[in-house]
Parts: sequence; C-alpha cells; structure tokens
Amino acid sequence: MTLTTEQKVGLFFLAALVVLAVMIELVEDWRPFETQVNYHTFFRSAVGIKVGDPVRLAGVEVGRIRSIRLEGPRVRVDFYVVSGTDIRQDSLASIRQMNLLGGQFLGLEFGSPASPQLAGDAEIPSVEGANIDQLITHLDQNQERVFGTLGHLIEESRTSFVNAVARLESIAEKIDSGAGSLGRLVNDPTLYDELTLAVSNVKQVVERLEKGEGSLGRLLNDPTLYDQVSQVAANLQEVSSRLRAGEGSLGKLLVEDRFYNDASDAFASIRDISGKISRGEGTLGKLVNEEDVYRDTREAIARIASIAAKIDEGSGTLGHLVNDDDLYRDAKTTLHKVEKAADGLSDSGTVSALGTVIGTLF
Repeated sequence: MTLTTEQKVGLFFLAALVVLAVMIELVEDWRPFETQVNYHTFFRSAVGIKVGDPVRLAGVEVGRIRSIRLEGPRVRVDFYVVSGTDIRQDSLASIRQMNLLGGQFLGLEFGSPASPQLAGDAEIPSVEGANIDQLITHLDQNQERVFGTLGHLIEESRTSFVNAVARLESIAEKIDSGAGSLGRLVNDPTLYDELTLAVSNVKQVVERLEKGEGSLGRLLNDPTLYDQVSQVAANLQEVSSRLRAGEGSLGKLLVEDRFYNDASDAFASIRDISGKISRGEGTLGKLVNEEDVYRDTREAIARIASIAAKIDEGSGTLGHLVNDDDLYRDAKTTLHKVEKAADGLSDSGTVSALGTVIGTLF
C-alpha cells in the first residue's frame, strides 16, 4: 500500500513527537554547561522522596536527587548541587514537606559562617524529621487514646448524664406547660403587656423631659441651672483665690504662720497642764490623783445626800421649816398681828403703844 504525502508527513510528525518525549525524559537532568558537585546523606527512613526530587537550600532549588538506595540499616541518598552553592561542614540535610497536599524535597540548611566549605563527594549530616506517615500514625494513636478516654468517661457517667437529660426534659416540660414562676414568665402574655406598658411609660417620660416638663425636665433643659452652677464655680474660684491670697480670717489661718505658732503654743500649754495634772501638781492634780480628796469628796456628797433626805423627811428644824405648814400659818398670823400693832401705834402714845403691842402678841 502506497502512502500519500500527507500520511508520510503525519507519521513523521508523530515519530518526532515520540522521540522528543523520550529525549525529554532521558535528558531531563542533562545540563552540559552546568558544573555539579555531588554529595550524599543518610536517613533511617526516606518515605516520600524519589529520584529527581529537588534539593533546596533555604527554600531555593540548587540541585536534584540522583539515587536512593539501602546501605545497611540506613537509606543513602545521593544528590548534586550547582557549583558555587555554599555548603558548610556543619550544614544539615532533612526531608521536608512542600505543602499540605503532598510533595517532598531534600532540604539543606546553611552552616555557620565560621565553618569551612564542605568538599565534594562528602557526607552531609542529616536530621530526621516527621514524615506524613509518622504524623498519621501519631494522629491515629492520639485519636485512639483520646476517643478511648472519652468513651470510658461517657460510659462511667452515662447514668448521671441520662438523669441530667431527663431532668432537663422535665424542666422544659414544666416551663412549656406554664408551671412555676419561670413557666408563667415564659407563657403568660401579661408580662409582654406590662413590658410594653413600661416601655410606653418610659417613652412618655423621655418625651416630657425633652419638652422641659416637670422639675427634672426643667433641670435638663433650663439654662438657668447651668448659669447658676457656673456662678457657684466662679464664686468658689474667687473664694479659693482669696484664701490663697490670705484674705479674711480663714485665709490668714491658712497662709500666716502666726496662727500655726499660736496653735502650737496652745497645744504645748495644754500638754504642760495635762502633765502637771498627771503628776498630781496643783489643786486639780491632787483632786485627780490623790485618793484622800476623792474619799473626802465622796463622804461630803454622802453627808449632803443624808441631810437632804432628813430635810425631805421633815426631821430637824429645817425639815419642819420645809415640810410643816403650821410654821407658815403661825408666821402669817404673826405678821397680821404686827400689822395691827403698827396701825395702833399711830393713835396711841409710847406706853399705850407698848402695851398694845404686848397685848396683841400675847
């Protein structure tokens, strides 16, 4: 069968695409104009990385993984970096995650500036990191532990939990049926009506306040109050200024030292007098400190009380004088007689007057 020109061109183009794909796959890492430096490192596990994965230094791609193979109980990873990459003897290698969706790479860390450069074909120390399998394993273990503990807790408190739920259901039923204060509060429409009425009253009060009605409304809206307060503040400020200037008695008391000195002298005198009284000096000191004066005063008061009691009971001359009415009547009668005698003296002589007085009295 003879192929047409169009068929030949199509087959040639298809073959060229296949060859190009093979070349891309085989020479992906072929860089004829790039100098590469080989290194290797060891891990206990190399899960997630494969040949051809990138090698990154501080997040910047500097090479590729050449091979991964077992070497004793460890996994050897051979890789290269571009010549000029700053690899130090204390640099570290680790397997890192690109993102949460997957993909890993071999990460390198800068060494200290004081550390010397690491020669090619040398081993770079590694740091074991947590891979996705280990994270999932730990998550499963922690999940089992948490859910196991939670299950035991639920199992142990099942009875209490069931009783609590039953009580809550009972409370909800009571509230829904209107039982108790809370049930009435929830179901009785009177509360809504009262609340609406209260809001309406508050609204009316606010409106009246805004209009300036009533004492509080005037207090809020009348500028007179502000003027009076301003005047009081001004007066207080004036008084304060006068006090600072030492005007008036109170100002002098606050400013002049003489009042302070007089007060100090007065307190000193009081302390001196108090000291003398405490030491028993003077009449007041003896009266306060000597027991003989106290006893004499007490006995004198007791005697006065006894005398007053006797007088009140009518004992003795003074008692009769205070309590007996006969003495008052006799004195009144005598005065009447003296008055009659005085009247008779004006009409009689001396002898007759003396006889009249004697006769009147006796």
